[in-house]
Amino acid sequence: MTGLSTRLSSPGTTRPHPAGRLFRSLAAFARHLAARAAEGLSRRAINERVLYQLGGMSDRELRDIGLVRQDVVDAAAFAQEQDSTLLLVARRNERRGAGRS
Repeated sequence: MTGLSTRLSSPGTTRPHPAGRLFRSLAAFARHLAARAAEGLSRRAINERVLYQLGGMSDRELRDIGLVRQDVVDAAAFAQEQDSTLLLVARRNERRGAGRS
């Protein structure tokens, strides 16, 4: 046996060792988890930045984009695992839909 390959009956032909395949699968899974963690961290940073900017707007500016001050307060209180921008968009869409009826 040499490295993670085993020799077959014909010289020069090798097949991957099952441990090598397992290692590649585990490495791919670890990369996937790292990417998801980075995505979550960046999403949280974006949410915080959006809420900070919305918090600095006047009531009139918020009304112009279809929100009220309470929407920003509610989004800030939203669970950190959740995407608070989804709540803001849903509230805005509710108001737009109610205004057209």
